[in-house]
Amino acid sequence: MQEELEKNVCNVQITVSDDETAAYICVGTPGVNKEYTVESLVALAKDAGVIHGVNTEILKAILVKKAFDKTVKFAQASPAVDGKDGWYEFLFDTKIDTKPKILKDGSVDYSEYGSVPSAVEGEKLVIYHPPVACKDGINVYGGSILAKKGKDLARLKGKGFVIDETNTVYTAKYDGKVTYIAERLVVDKELVVEGDVSYTTGDIEFQNDIHIRGNVFSGVKVISQKGSIIVDGYVEQAFLSAKKDVVLKNGMQGNGKGSIEAGGDVKGKFFEQSQIICKGDVNANAIMNTRIESGQDIIVSGKYGVIVGGSVSAMRYISANIIGNMSEVRTEIKAGVDGDLFAMLAQCERNKEESEKALKTVTDAIEKVQQVMDKSNSPELSKKRMQLMRSKIECDTKVNEFAKKEQEILEQMGKANLAKVTINKVVNPGTVIVINGVKVLVTEENHHVEYSRRGAGIIVYNIGE
Repeated sequence: MQEELEKNVCNVQITVSDDETAAYICVGTPGVNKEYTVESLVALAKDAGVIHGVNTEILKAILVKKAFDKTVKFAQASPAVDGKDGWYEFLFDTKIDTKPKILKDGSVDYSEYGSVPSAVEGEKLVIYHPPVACKDGINVYGGSILAKKGKDLARLKGKGFVIDETNTVYTAKYDGKVTYIAERLVVDKELVVEGDVSYTTGDIEFQNDIHIRGNVFSGVKVISQKGSIIVDGYVEQAFLSAKKDVVLKNGMQGNGKGSIEAGGDVKGKFFEQSQIICKGDVNANAIMNTRIESGQDIIVSGKYGVIVGGSVSAMRYISANIIGNMSEVRTEIKAGVDGDLFAMLAQCERNKEESEKALKTVTDAIEKVQQVMDKSNSPELSKKRMQLMRSKIECDTKVNEFAKKEQEILEQMGKANLAKVTINKVVNPGTVIVINGVKVLVTEENHHVEYSRRGAGIIVYNIGE
């Protein structure tokens, strides 16, 4: 609804919109011997307070065309122009999916894994576009219409980059992989080996990620102290160790001597006659005569999705299409834990309690020695205090170790409670299934089944095709 500001002089009515951005005029039919002029209409508008955005051409047209007794907009405010917030232009793809692709046959394609954007030293990574200034408007009364100011964004956090003197251009500090995750821009140094790793190249040890474009042949070690290892080719009888993940885009034929250790996940098309120890998951299309200890799950998928021979152990969950073979090759499948976690937890708590008591005893002794030293210091007291401080450090260390062990056991208990083995197609005789220490020997083929611990035993139930 419009707020009417009337100026009924010489039969002229002027109204202004509620938001004060437009003014309207209605010129009545002039009386005898009365004539309007543009100047007189402008004066009437001014008397009504309308001083900005008046269009005299419209007023002139009303008089020329004798458009009387009609309401016409004759004044328009100058609109406010809002500013634009500052924004970052990323010159690399920030939405990289590093998860292996699941193909139509259910197999896992690792060919694209590790294709995280890379940068060379000095390469532009991000450009910051500062906010665009705003411009206030003017209403028909000549007052201000406030515009919204554009926000200035904080500088990006992270590592491995430098910012120019204008604080707008971010460039790579050194060669490496570049990511923007959780609002952090990070350039991680990456060691890229373009060819094979063999006895001629020697062992490789690097602090961050290692990406090997070729194969890893027998007799060499590849160690990433803080990052991941990615191998595009095949791996033979080699030793691979990474703080994070180990990903083989093809697979590993360890010939009984190849081994992998990882603080994260281990992934590959196949693992044969190898040994794997990891804290995360193991994903593969086939596992043959291999020993695996996984801190979480083992998922074997694909057209075959087979585990044959060896011993595979997962803290929580094991899934495969086929386990064992028709020749009844012994295949050991373990889910959960072997030991009594409750007994281990109770012992850990007792050890922690004893260490805490010892810590309190030492701390009290230190305080008493300190009180005596405050009154009369002596070399023997200083020596005694030093001995007690060393004991305190040892007690502190033990308490922390037992607390950490206690937490690990609690996490294991949570995973072990979910322990089960799923066979999507067939499990063959000769397979030994162990869930939380309870063992069962498969003596005949079972199709589409799941094994789970219930009470003191193991139950088997169908899961359908």
